[in-house]
Amino acid sequence: MKHEEAWTRLPDLLQDRDDAALLSHVSGCDTCQRQLFLLGRVDRLLRERTPSSGATHRSRLRAPGVFAVAATLAAAAAVALALVLSQHTHGHTMVLRTAAGQPVGRAAMSRSDARNVSLAFTARGLPVDRGHMFVLWAGDNRHRPMEVGRFMVDQSGGCRVHFNLPATHEWARFWIARQGSPAAIVAST
Repeated sequence: MKHEEAWTRLPDLLQDRDDAALLSHVSGCDTCQRQLFLLGRVDRLLRERTPSSGATHRSRLRAPGVFAVAATLAAAAAVALALVLSQHTHGHTMVLRTAAGQPVGRAAMSRSDARNVSLAFTARGLPVDRGHMFVLWAGDNRHRPMEVGRFMVDQSGGCRVHFNLPATHEWARFWIARQGSPAAIVAST
């Protein structure tokens, strides 16, 4: 599959339309992985802010122009993230380990603005399952666990992604689970 075709079909993955060729391309393309992450954030934000049912929401997403708006928002988020990451801020780092104690990831947190905390997540040696997506979760002592975002790993089990979290929480714990199996924890802090 060519990159341009995959790029235009990324929203299909948000609607659980699994296509082996598309998943294969995305698993090896950092640019498509970043775009899929940004589209996922926009989709999640739209779902959280819309009180309508899922069926109505899906039909609205198919309307012309919605994906153009989502792409614009995703581009704006990418620019904002780049600006935030270029600032020299102090934070702390946590190591994610498997149940056997093997370090497989590092989560570095820093203040991005008054309302957000930036999380730079880097992983190495996660299980490689072609086209498989992982979910990064975060928790604190006062709130319910929160799904931070989804990501895929390359052929070596590695990835590098950035997420924003609300600064209103005291994030103390992170864990990785397989998509669709929140209880199947792959690694945790």
